[in-house]
Amino acid sequence: MTDQDPREVRPPGQKGPAKRGPYAKGLARRQQIIDEVLAVYDRLGFEGTSLRAVGEAIGVTHPVLKHHFGTREQLFLEVLQEYDRRFIDAASEGGGTFVDLIQRSAEHSMRVPGLMALLNSMVAHALEAGNDRSRAHFSERYANLRRDIVALLEEGRAAGSVRSDIPLDEAASLVLAAADGLSTQWLLDKGANLRSGLLLLERLLEPRTDRRETPMPS
Repeated sequence: MTDQDPREVRPPGQKGPAKRGPYAKGLARRQQIIDEVLAVYDRLGFEGTSLRAVGEAIGVTHPVLKHHFGTREQLFLEVLQEYDRRFIDAASEGGGTFVDLIQRSAEHSMRVPGLMALLNSMVAHALEAGNDRSRAHFSERYANLRRDIVALLEEGRAAGSVRSDIPLDEAASLVLAAADGLSTQWLLDKGANLRSGLLLLERLLEPRTDRRETPMPS
């Protein structure tokens, strides 16, 4: 197989004909690799899923993997980015409250073996010294998620379903922390009820009808 230089890729949205021939084959192979990595990760775990192990499992040579992704860290980050993109595309067709969004995210992850485990492992990896690329990736990812949750909370407040006496940016951080924590519990114990915990959080964020709301200190 012949792969062209990745720098020849036409950026998304750029006008002009799509690349064909060897490059198209290379792009298809790259997508195949991303789709197969989680199955390998589910069997071998974080330490066992090297570039070489992935290549052997899916019939791709180590040089091809190095060409497409460079390092194992970059491969894992691109896998997570791809599944985030797929979820966002599906969620944009939905709607609903922040609980609905997070529930859809959890269900999306649970349907894909290895995805939540890889996400948790890579977040822990990003906290270690020297892993600047992973740290930057997750810093941006969480910032974007908080922004999206704030937007949903603002819609809820406008509709009267979210209390008016709390800072929404802090509420968004709390919602995200709850989702991450409950997801980790589910990984360890499939009996953990993620949705029930999120529904309780939603009730805590609802306006109180039995007393006057008092603004929280800033």
